[in-house]
Amino acid sequence: MDKPQYIAQLDRNDGYRDDHFACNEYREITRRAFMGRSAAAAAGVVAASHVLPGISLSKAVGQQGAQPDILVSCFWRGGPDLLSQLIPYSDPWLYAAPYNSGAEFFADGLRPTIGISPPDDNDPDLSAQRCLHLGNVGSDAFGINKAYHDREYLGVEDRNTIFEFYQAGEVAFIPAAGSPDTNRSHFSAEALIEFGTPNQPQTDITGWLARYLNIAPSLGSPLRGAAFSSNRLVPKMLAFAEKTLAFQALSEVVLPGNPATAQQRSDILSTRYAAQSQDPLKSGVLNAFEIIDLLQQVPISPHPDARYTNSSFGQRLLNAAALIRGGVNVEVVYTDRTGWDNHATIGTFKGGGMYDRLKDISQNLAAFRVDLQDDWHRITLVCQGEFGRQINENADGGTDHGNGGLMMLMGGSINGGVYAKQTLGGADGWAGLDPALTIDSDAIRTTIDYRAVYSEVLRKRLLVDQSVIDNVIFKTSAEQPPPVLDELGVISNSAARLSTPTIKQTRSRR
Repeated sequence: MDKPQYIAQLDRNDGYRDDHFACNEYREITRRAFMGRSAAAAAGVVAASHVLPGISLSKAVGQQGAQPDILVSCFWRGGPDLLSQLIPYSDPWLYAAPYNSGAEFFADGLRPTIGISPPDDNDPDLSAQRCLHLGNVGSDAFGINKAYHDREYLGVEDRNTIFEFYQAGEVAFIPAAGSPDTNRSHFSAEALIEFGTPNQPQTDITGWLARYLNIAPSLGSPLRGAAFSSNRLVPKMLAFAEKTLAFQALSEVVLPGNPATAQQRSDILSTRYAAQSQDPLKSGVLNAFEIIDLLQQVPISPHPDARYTNSSFGQRLLNAAALIRGGVNVEVVYTDRTGWDNHATIGTFKGGGMYDRLKDISQNLAAFRVDLQDDWHRITLVCQGEFGRQINENADGGTDHGNGGLMMLMGGSINGGVYAKQTLGGADGWAGLDPALTIDSDAIRTTIDYRAVYSEVLRKRLLVDQSVIDNVIFKTSAEQPPPVLDELGVISNSAARLSTPTIKQTRSRR
């Protein structure tokens, strides 16, 4: 890839610079607002109170009922760097200097300026250059970026974090996960993942989540899929999905024009379309009016301990939680977090762009979990990007496009932990940074297919028959080479863990 021309863009909502130094392709996708997808849019575990001061978690076991979970898909667009988030500090190659891949030679090691060091309980580490223990030990031990346990926001340490819910057994990290396709183009890699067709001819323009919605029995809501997307467009994974709408806030879903006459105009148009028998737009128009009427009744009143940030991502999650709590019977919720294409100045330590982005992810997903505490037993949330980054830093203190990345799962039925080689046993897990095991001597090998993760979610929590998954949602008959879709055991089998938090005390504010 040619040396990218860099651009830094100020995210006015987040208050810090986002989309750090992205490559030309990523900037072009952002500038065009993913217009290629707009046509499709038109169509269609007990934790103690000192660990979680704001809530007390308790476990109960309930039988899996007939109603499927609400699937929340969070796409990290831009290719997030695995080694800045989940750090395999026991891998002998991570800190090896010199590192000789056979194709390239790094005299000072893979990441001399951006690498995160092993945990050390005796080091106060105020700049967060070390990772936190994740509780696993041995040759496959991983740590986590301290941004995932940073409570501070606007000078006050009052936020819950992802790390706390990992400790409570509700979060799973899956390294070396993603698409088996080694494509390193943002646009192509995203499309292959969202259509569900890696290493195959592209013959179906419906998204894989759309295929799920189009065959799953409806729960009766006029809004089955909600896309809280950064660009207000339906993503490819929901392309041509039934009763699906893209927006950022519930307040945006209104009838255009003068609010004073909105109800009158809605009544007139509804009556006229209802009287038509041949109009092809009738069903869609009447469904739109139903959605508008329904969403106007949904209260935006998060739980008092659900402390979202003011970032665009945080506010979209706040609205997504309101939609679920409001009893809309939505079945699929999509959201995204952009800005991961850090070809320069990745800034993994405290105060850097990567650190602040991870902190934003952590605090807002934790707020989402607290906000939905009464519904958490029926929520499965899956995060992933289109690919990971190269194992070595480049000359500009950033990372270039790679392969294997990170998937993160949260929910009431998640078997928390790190799903690496130690967990899985054998080469199906973390392949490591040994140059002989990388792709093109510079990228982490994808050893866990994202479709294996989603297939387990679909079968165990969304109650989809395996034959439907194999023949409709993730069709693999034409794929070369045939994929490895081994089950991980990341989802509890048949019985959900019902976490029913109750508020014990309000965290102290400083």
